[in-house]
Amino acid sequence: MTDAVPYLSSARRILVVKLDEAGDFVLATPFLRGLRASAPQARIVLAVRPAVADLAETCPHVDAVVAPHPKPGGGIDLRGVTPGGAAAFAEAFRAGFDLTLVPRYDFDRHGATALAANSRARAVVGFSETVTPWKASGNAGFDRAYTHRLTPPPGRHEVEQNLALLRFAGGVPDGDGVELHLTAEDRAEAARRLADAAGERIIAVAPGAAASRREYPPERLAAVVAVVAVALGARVAVLGTELERAAAERIAAALPGRVTDLTGRTGLRLAAAVIERTAGLIAMDSAPAHLGAAVGVPVAVFSCHPEGGEPNHFHAPERFRPWCARALVLRPAAALAPCPPESCTAAEAHCIASIPPELAAARILALFGESDSASP
Repeated sequence: MTDAVPYLSSARRILVVKLDEAGDFVLATPFLRGLRASAPQARIVLAVRPAVADLAETCPHVDAVVAPHPKPGGGIDLRGVTPGGAAAFAEAFRAGFDLTLVPRYDFDRHGATALAANSRARAVVGFSETVTPWKASGNAGFDRAYTHRLTPPPGRHEVEQNLALLRFAGGVPDGDGVELHLTAEDRAEAARRLADAAGERIIAVAPGAAASRREYPPERLAAVVAVVAVALGARVAVLGTELERAAAERIAAALPGRVTDLTGRTGLRLAAAVIERTAGLIAMDSAPAHLGAAVGVPVAVFSCHPEGGEPNHFHAPERFRPWCARALVLRPAAALAPCPPESCTAAEAHCIASIPPELAAARILALFGESDSASP
């Protein structure tokens, strides 16, 4: 079936399955806010991956959050992220969900469709397996799990696709801005972590990404960051996992005494709280870029996706750029052989390395300078 869902306004129990990465969760926050506004009478349960629980547990638009954990011997155990989350899911499951929603446009790699299909909801709503070639191949047959499927136009931003799904389900968007909800403790801890830079201007740098092809080479990134930091008279806070520590060391070597290395030392919410205290963020096509957009700082992103590349590709800024007004995406002028024109396919940093450091630094300074001139 492909007809719009007729009864969101009367649904009492709704399950949202969002088993994606942290950046995907941020991009889904306008969907969750609109869903809450469209179904104020419903009890909304949100399922997320454990890695995203840190962000989801403070979301005010749902009543309970759970995360699937594998059981010994097979199967999954849905553990509560918010207090009483597991009990809320169990109660709604026993009574019967009226509606299960899967705001996952592309290839489902974390079992969202399987959980949705087993939710026993009256209606299970999501995007068709035909929306991208890799989804059609990797998720062949998944359309059978859905009672209602949406096949929207390709090449739109993920925020726009998610809001199209909300409309398809009978809802009305409540704005399209992304958001995060930080606690007072998050902000106080961020201030403590940046105590060595108290009273100074700070820029944040997040050198990591999920794939090496999406990471600007560390030596070039260090050169760019040094130019920007010196020009702005700023200190630098480097964020990421322990895997990014080597990149942080390169940046510290280029700016002796001016770098706070927080790699491997923050969760997602604390990283967002640190970014919130900075004058801008330099990042890759990865979660920190979306954290920066959500907390309202200017964000510059290095992308491996070339100008003129396929706009519906999973690297495409058309789909995944930071969803904010003060965003800059730095892209290769063209794909480098042997990569196809559609996007970079190399195992390591390849097309992205062709972005000139001098040009990148100049454009980032212009972005951060515009931020200054826009400030009161």
